[in-house]
Amino acid sequence: MISLQKIFLSYGINYKRPSMRACKLVVTFLVLIFCIFGCVEEREQQNYKIKGSLKKWQPITLTFDGPSASEKDSLNPFLDYSLLVNFKNEVANYTVHGYFAADGDAADTSAESGNKWEVKFSPDRTGVWEFEAFLMQGKDIAVKQFTVPKKNGKIWNITGSFEVLPVDSLATGFYKTGKLAYNGSRYLEESETKKAFLKNGVGSPETFLAYHEFDGTYDNGGIETPTLKEGLHKYMPHLEDWKDSTAIWEDNEATWKSDQGKAINGALNYLAKKGMNSLYFMVMNVRGDGDNVWPWTGPVEQLTYDVSKLAQWEKVFTHMDELGIAMNVFTQETENDSLLNEGELGLERKLFYKELIARFGHHLGVVWNLGEETNRTTEQLKNYASFIRGIDPYDHSIAVHNHIRVTGERVEGRPLDPIKETFEPLLGYENFEIPSIQMFDTTEVHQEIKKWVDLSQKKKPWVVYLDEIGHWEIGVTTDSAANNNYGMVMRSSLWGSMMSGAAGASWYFGGLDAPNSDMAAEDFRARDQWWTICTNAVKFFQDHLPFWEMQNHDELLSNDKAFCFAKKDEIYVVYLPKGEKTDLEITNGAFSIAFYDPMKGGMLYDKQNEGWKITKPNSVELSAFNGQTDKDWVILIARSDP
Repeated sequence: MISLQKIFLSYGINYKRPSMRACKLVVTFLVLIFCIFGCVEEREQQNYKIKGSLKKWQPITLTFDGPSASEKDSLNPFLDYSLLVNFKNEVANYTVHGYFAADGDAADTSAESGNKWEVKFSPDRTGVWEFEAFLMQGKDIAVKQFTVPKKNGKIWNITGSFEVLPVDSLATGFYKTGKLAYNGSRYLEESETKKAFLKNGVGSPETFLAYHEFDGTYDNGGIETPTLKEGLHKYMPHLEDWKDSTAIWEDNEATWKSDQGKAINGALNYLAKKGMNSLYFMVMNVRGDGDNVWPWTGPVEQLTYDVSKLAQWEKVFTHMDELGIAMNVFTQETENDSLLNEGELGLERKLFYKELIARFGHHLGVVWNLGEETNRTTEQLKNYASFIRGIDPYDHSIAVHNHIRVTGERVEGRPLDPIKETFEPLLGYENFEIPSIQMFDTTEVHQEIKKWVDLSQKKKPWVVYLDEIGHWEIGVTTDSAANNNYGMVMRSSLWGSMMSGAAGASWYFGGLDAPNSDMAAEDFRARDQWWTICTNAVKFFQDHLPFWEMQNHDELLSNDKAFCFAKKDEIYVVYLPKGEKTDLEITNGAFSIAFYDPMKGGMLYDKQNEGWKITKPNSVELSAFNGQTDKDWVILIARSDP
């Protein structure tokens, strides 16, 4: 038996034989220790093991014993077996794909073989859930059998149940707010809080997963990046962010092999502290710019998946869920979007989507992006989207990203307007929700976003994202860059998109091989000031506006350089560039007015006789607060009638 003395000493506490009163304190202490350190339940039943907190939204892992297999067996464990698990309660029923897990601990052991088969499930309701699991075998069955079998063509089926408790009161990130879901409006919704989600996204490096401590990860001949050692990321400047006492999961959940993964997870900690809530990354860039990220055992092994690497990715993605950082998952890029089945929906591509969904579909902030700068036809994109929607039990939103448009110029082999060519045929399509828009000319951002917000309202409202801007060599500069472009990007693209009804943006770093460019980014602090500017904008919308009820109303302004976002007759926001004035048409009534510095952030200035005057009935002239015409201003006008 373990003595109380040993228990206390293990926590650095001196021990003396307690009195009866002290014994009660001892019991209370031990209960607290159990609650703090025993929050993840792991129990083994006769035919399976269940692991998880058993709290709403938090993932549950079921591990089964099955046939022994290896990644490179002739009887392919990824293609020739299929694990399907049906989860149901009184009102919901989900069929979830499982996967081959080698020894069940591959992130730490790098195992390639074993007899463990797993499924992950994120429950969206409390109460008792029942499940029935089927493991089936057959040629190519993984891309053929998507429903629970009616006939007895299975190796085994196992049943069980578990009870899910309410949301953990100490939960953070998406475990607190719930899955991001499309609800038919312009913004994704947090399923638990029912709040509209504004994306505050990081768009580089696209090679985020080219991390030196992931198994089977190496430079396969991509663009030269001499600023990276052997073409892989280390994120060493962020190791200190992992050591920070506020780092979540520091007990070992987000790391593997004792201490690997600290720097990449430290980078996520830093971004979350800055208020960033989304990350854009590739899961496959073979023959692309980076050529250093793939889910397989090698860049050409398209039917053989690297179990340990994917288990290590899973640890990082789980950390993102806890931090509330959404996964903007780009499945391919322009240089390689014909790599799988020459662009068609064939066996390799189906298995690719199936493995991604089986292993990572339970995450709560996923957007499946069909491709960066897509070259695929509308029919092909619809085929991809339909297949993904058919096997993703969580109905995560589906997006695609366009080639740049240089107005008035044609790029050889591309249409004059790739934005229109990509998105117009998808308007109203039932399995598509997010145009992931890339803009070359930032002066066109405001109107282009408004165009797609307005067009989609007529059929199926889209969640419009601005996911890349500017010339590929520049993007968003660093804080210290001689050509720092924060003022321009803040006006034209950050506020310009949000004031058109965009649901958020991701910020691309520029593609030159300079320290902290897109391909070579190691230190996210290089743009520390930019993250502050972005978070200020998002917090302004969240704290002061019913933005989900508002629309663009530039027609109410006399100056076409300014932007207006409003719920007419109730609340108006005007973005006024430096040195400008504008009239705003407004209804009768009493209104309050306040000014906000979008570059500096912070407080609202509400000195009532500065920066505005009534010039004619139902109109007010707006100008810089307190005569400070050398900066941009955001002006908030809200009805104050009793």
